[in-house]
Amino acid sequence: MAMVCPQCSTTYEQRLQCPLCGVRLLYHDHRRLRNRPSDGPLHWQQTPWGRILIGLVLAQGLFYGLRHLLTAVLMAAQGEEAITQLWTTASALILLQGVRIFSLLGGAVLAGGGQRHGLVLGAVVGAWNGVLSVLFLPGPAQSLTTVAILGQPILQASVGAVGGWLGAAFWKPLPTEPPGGATPPRKLGLRRHMDLFAGPVAWYRVTTGVILAVIGTLTATIVFEKILDLSHGALATTDDMQDRLITMEIKALAILLGGALAGATTTNGFKQGLFVGLATTVILVGIEMNYVERWVEVAVFTAVTALCLSLVGGWFGSQLFPPLVKSRQERGLSRVSL
Repeated sequence: MAMVCPQCSTTYEQRLQCPLCGVRLLYHDHRRLRNRPSDGPLHWQQTPWGRILIGLVLAQGLFYGLRHLLTAVLMAAQGEEAITQLWTTASALILLQGVRIFSLLGGAVLAGGGQRHGLVLGAVVGAWNGVLSVLFLPGPAQSLTTVAILGQPILQASVGAVGGWLGAAFWKPLPTEPPGGATPPRKLGLRRHMDLFAGPVAWYRVTTGVILAVIGTLTATIVFEKILDLSHGALATTDDMQDRLITMEIKALAILLGGALAGATTTNGFKQGLFVGLATTVILVGIEMNYVERWVEVAVFTAVTALCLSLVGGWFGSQLFPPLVKSRQERGLSRVSL
């Protein structure tokens, strides 16, 4: 009698509880699956394009709803005349981008939930959401430059891919029936640690991730200026606020990649990302103390940003590049001994 775990989708024989997850197993009836036609018509909500459409509608609807709610709150707090000037500030633009990313994550998670290719579905949702964002709502104090046209779909496709992958990871797809009605083999692999910070620290990977994060953060302005020089002004922006925003995105990407590099091929990516964030914070704050007057506020902002991004990067690196399972040689007689 085949029993399936509802969380990890692992099949067991003659068991009542999953030894990895600790939850009660569900009965897996092979006869019902064999009698069910496999080529039956699917509803449009279950098709990949239907999932993409639903996720895109949810992302757009959440963004517009939260944007109107945020505008109403600001109008009630500061008055209608202050809204026009408020939307031209950098903090309001960052807040609006945060609302857009949050809405996109919700739509991408819904599109990728229970799907085997959730990452691809989430990336498609993000790309189309970026295209619609550029066409219908460029944003306050943001013109349709080349950076906005190309950067928004690429950035939101990356965010949507993460959301789709999260949806497929939390809501795993149902196991498929092997040909002939045979019981699928039991999965062999590493046991996942319930404690996210358990296990050793990969110091070489952490050091490499810290170097990448620090160098990428310190050279973000130089990299942006070099990109503008290579494009001969084609990627130029219209004001200083966009320059600062793009520079901050380059710094965030460097810290995220540093955490991902430290957490790759490890079972405890959160722990590797934590050490990358702590070391990066100490180095950057030590450098900024000599050049910034109000360094306390900058230090708090740097610490929170570096820790959050490195933790997410370390976890994402460990999930995207899991550790390799080394095959063990079976003890006994070999061909040579025979």
